[in-house]
Amino acid sequence: MNRGPITVRYATALFELGKENDDLDRFNEDVAILQEQCLNVRDFCAFLNNPVIKASRKKETLRNVLSKELHPLVMRFVEMVVDKNRESLLPDMLRFFRELYKKHKGIRSVKIITAVAFEKDYLKELQSFLEREFNGPIEMVVKVKPEIIGGMIMLVDDKIVDNSIAHQIKMLKKKIVS
Repeated sequence: MNRGPITVRYATALFELGKENDDLDRFNEDVAILQEQCLNVRDFCAFLNNPVIKASRKKETLRNVLSKELHPLVMRFVEMVVDKNRESLLPDMLRFFRELYKKHKGIRSVKIITAVAFEKDYLKELQSFLEREFNGPIEMVVKVKPEIIGGMIMLVDDKIVDNSIAHQIKMLKKKIVS
């Protein structure tokens, strides 16, 4: 089964529903909650994907756990996904919804990889600087990877700027060998 068109169709439907109801920001917050559950609560996905548990039981449990946190239409969307037996596709639907939301709001995705952790004040300053440079809001994720030795790798949307010491050593090695 090709997962792509199905996830795109469901995510787009949820996105359009949020726009129609002028509640897109709230929908995005709810999708973030669901994504957090899918990514960080192992039992959540195991529960959803368990073929032994009936759809009615899954929906009842989801309502009990999430209905106070989620917009009623987002909750109904999750129930519909369960009804259609598409639970395994939910994480991809949520990810694609977030992509649509960011594109709609003009939010750029920036991933920073450093050898050591930056202080929070510096990260705020860096975020402000990047928002000014890109003329709009950014969503910044910071990862620490000591193996880059020093410097920084920055991924913006689909572009990479590698200014790490490890990369510079690799390039220098290439020059010496050539």
